Amino acid sequence: MSNKYILMNKNRPLVEVQLSDAGFITEAFTVFDNEAFPVGINPADKKTLVARLNEWWYSRIIPASRDGLKFVLHLYDVESASVLSKRSLGLSLSDQYWIKPVGSDLTWDDINFFTNDFSTELGESFFSRSSSKPAINPFTPDASSNGWLKKKWVKIDGQTYLAKAGSAPLLQQPYNEVAVSQIAEVLAIEHVACKIIMEANRPLCLCKNFIDVDTELVPAHFVRSVLPKGKNESDYQHFLRCVEHLQIPNVKSFLNNMMALDFLVENTDRHYGNFGFIRDVNTLKFLGPAPLFDNGTSLWCEALSLEIGTYQKAMPFKQNHKEQIKLLTAPSFAASNIEQAETIVRDVLGQSPFLDADRVERIGEAVGNRARVLTNVINTL
Repeated sequence: MSNKYILMNKNRPLVEVQLSDAGFITEAFTVFDNEAFPVGINPADKKTLVARLNEWWYSRIIPASRDGLKFVLHLYDVESASVLSKRSLGLSLSDQYWIKPVGSDLTWDDINFFTNDFSTELGESFFSRSSSKPAINPFTPDASSNGWLKKKWVKIDGQTYLAKAGSAPLLQQPYNEVAVSQIAEVLAIEHVACKIIMEANRPLCLCKNFIDVDTELVPAHFVRSVLPKGKNESDYQHFLRCVEHLQIPNVKSFLNNMMALDFLVENTDRHYGNFGFIRDVNTLKFLGPAPLFDNGTSLWCEALSLEIGTYQKAMPFKQNHKEQIKLLTAPSFAASNIEQAETIVRDVLGQSPFLDADRVERIGEAVGNRARVLTNVINTL
């Protein structure tokens, strides 16, 4: 079988590429379209094209850090996660890119996961405790999902959801997702709504997909790569300049909301892949920020009980939230409702059978303290 493919954006051919047996891009040939590439890739720069394409390709496959990946690769006798992505033609539920075998008459309408059914076998294999080798259907969006926690795409009543697990022993992340989404709701901050389901006595968080057949999620990582960082420019200033260059609307208020919420709940994992922006794949115009998602690594879920309430290492613009909150300007959220955060956290985390009452109490108290600090910060603006 040939390892030559055409990288497609929906039914729009972008560039012919060569993939290795291990599933990474080794060569780029004819460029068919200079406009519809993933953000941050300049097809006119032939020296960096292959490297940038690979960086983008690897950003959308299962990372080596994914809990259970080694077992799954062994189970399926596959060398790497990139091979799984190659077998699924790079199809995703976060964007409309895919790789079309050269000479194939496949179309995006034939195989996309937004309007066609998809296999759940790969996703389920991360959650299964069976050591028997299942049959694998390669057409699955689970081969193109990043993040270190176990996750899988599911369809419920015709709607597509991402189901995410927590990490042992506390399994706190799914409850964090629900708590933070409820806080965002009372603060009128746009977010992805979440709910808990129990599967094999373990909690999973269900988050509805916010991307559709006409949009793509552009991670902030690629937004900040469109311009070089100035010598005396801060990370925040550089990011704002990149956003302005791409003409993305409503970003300043979004970042204010994000930084305020992350401060309130001590989100330690807001890296540049955990927030982003939505682009129309037909017009290639940015519609605005994506609703806030991936809030699980918050509420001191990886901290010892005695560390709850302290400032942990944080991202993306400063090294901790005590410094990052200084970037906050005029709030655009319902700041008068901040005090409700403590009650929400106590109520949601209190539903977990894996968190003891003392830990829930400490986290609730810490959020209450953060709420008072945040209110004071806002009042001084």
